Amino acid sequence: MAKTIDRTLPIKRYKKVVATVDLPGVPEGTAGKVRVANGVTWYRYWVDFDNGVRLGQVGHQQVCLATDWDAYRIDRAEAGRRAAEAPEESFDDGEADGGSGAAGNQFGVPEHLLERSKAARERLGA
Repeated sequence: MAKTIDRTLPIKRYKKVVATVDLPGVPEGTAGKVRVANGVTWYRYWVDFDNGVRLGQVGHQQVCLATDWDAYRIDRAEAGRRAAEAPEESFDDGEADGGSGAAGNQFGVPEHLLERSKAARERLGA
């Protein structure tokens, strides 16, 4: 069984990372080193990449540890495969009245609120 990697933990300074997406001047897969790591709920980093580009405010989702790069690519491919196989969700419930759903219309607004709005417009003469 494959080892599960927790990618929610922040990356520490001086760790080797790899860009998981194309960044300005940095193609995906480029290695680098974290120089500054900051953030409490939104982790972001200053990274010196091997191609000579230094970027600040690189988001946590845009890099992964160099040791996790192969596993990251496998997980990303697997997630894409699962998404392609999953049935697509639709807002249309397949009803004959145009997909009105349980709320009586396609937007999910309860019928009593629609009636209340209609009565108010009639009262005001609009």
